Amino acid sequence: MCESCCAHDGVFDVSRRDFLKAGTAAAIGSAAALSQTALAAEFRDVSEEFKPLPKSPAKVTIAFMYPPREVVDAGKFEDNWAPNNWSTYPGPYYEPAQRERQFREKIEEINARLGMDLQFYPTFYTKAAAEEFVGKMKEQKPDAVFIFCFWNTMQNWVAGMCDQMELPAVVYVPVGANHQLPNAALAKSPNLLFIHSFENWSAIEGALRVVNAHKKLSQSRMIRVGEYPEEKITVPSCSNVNRLNVEIAAVPARIYNEMFDSIADSPELLDLAKAFRAKAKSVIDVEDVYINHGIRSWYTIQALKKRYNADAVTIKCLMLKERKPCVGFSLLNSVLSPCACEDQADSLITMMLGNHLLDRAGFLHNPDFDTERNEYYGSHCTTALQMYPDYQKKPELPFFIRPFSHMLPKTAAIDARFPEDAPGLITKFTFDGMLSAYTGRIISSPEITSAGGCTTRFRMNMEKLEDVCEMYRGPHPILFLTDGTEQARWFRMYAKLYKYDWRGNV
Repeated sequence: MCESCCAHDGVFDVSRRDFLKAGTAAAIGSAAALSQTALAAEFRDVSEEFKPLPKSPAKVTIAFMYPPREVVDAGKFEDNWAPNNWSTYPGPYYEPAQRERQFREKIEEINARLGMDLQFYPTFYTKAAAEEFVGKMKEQKPDAVFIFCFWNTMQNWVAGMCDQMELPAVVYVPVGANHQLPNAALAKSPNLLFIHSFENWSAIEGALRVVNAHKKLSQSRMIRVGEYPEEKITVPSCSNVNRLNVEIAAVPARIYNEMFDSIADSPELLDLAKAFRAKAKSVIDVEDVYINHGIRSWYTIQALKKRYNADAVTIKCLMLKERKPCVGFSLLNSVLSPCACEDQADSLITMMLGNHLLDRAGFLHNPDFDTERNEYYGSHCTTALQMYPDYQKKPELPFFIRPFSHMLPKTAAIDARFPEDAPGLITKFTFDGMLSAYTGRIISSPEITSAGGCTTRFRMNMEKLEDVCEMYRGPHPILFLTDGTEQARWFRMYAKLYKYDWRGNV
């Protein structure tokens, strides 16, 4: 075995004992570093252009805007109500200073899960201080600015500030800090994400997650395996869209094939394959050698990602015969190590975006539509086994091991069963600048004898769609199981903040 391929890099390596105790996804998938392989030394060599990308947390400046009570009572606040010593909405009993402490605590609680670099700017309330804030933001250039405006007559200031900063900006105005319709300058501005709501921690978390996700995507590299020369390219720009800057390492298929073929049937590999087989509800028409190959693909994909210092991988996989990566993809997706079938780069980015926004795995699939029942149908062979972030309360999906459905040899694939009536969404990013998300509920996982397609299948009722076919946005969208529609709104927030063409029923 090649011991130098066993570097831990701070990542937990699963033992055979741990695997036998833990869930399949948690045990196999969380071992993101190879514990032992037979990879030849030359496979570890990589050119300078594929060195690790620098990664840093998203930087967000957070500011609160409202005047002190004594300033308003003295008639010294800079609005047209000052001569009347008038305290405009939301009024003095809203207690903005107390609300600021409450909001700051919640934001810090959310960020304990996200790990962003948050800078709280001193609270201000004068036009001169607003101009100073704009100047500092233009100089410092954080990844985003988040402004909490707790005063009715300051809202028009905020809209102008966001126009001048030319940065991704989120503005939160509480309900009751406004007259009649929401402030038009904020609600209709193309240059900011406007949240007008009661104490809406989900919306605040969503906005922070959106910035965090975009930052993580912009520091990512994906591998694209196919009939390519080995080179580095970037995701194409979308017209009038904030550039993603995701790097692509184009990798010749022969490198994947040679890596796969070099991995021997070690005792560890055979033990993991045996344990994986034992965890399935049953194995249907698949020989043990192809289950071994499934675990071998898991090793190979990790070695490939390590070689190119990559965060995600997509492979032109249909014609790989016994080397198909269905099992490896399923296990790695279970622990948010994103993998996508069929060299589908836009679907892989969709999956990565959902991983970062929701902290959960998705299922890349082929869509179909029951036009009589107005139902959505999806099927493919590489679903994650763990679809929720809480491994304690939400166990992994029950699954069978079946053959890949469409060609010989009968390589192993996963037939997973989704929880009935579970809320979920179907989402897709495209390179022409579109992002969509459609919510609904799982109906069932029909048997392959009653519903064609591929190894894992699901039926879904979509919400608020007269014609379910209207939601089609191209091949290989991603299914995410959610805790409700609030999480789907986070995708819409992303589209608004980064100026994507939005489609959806949210």
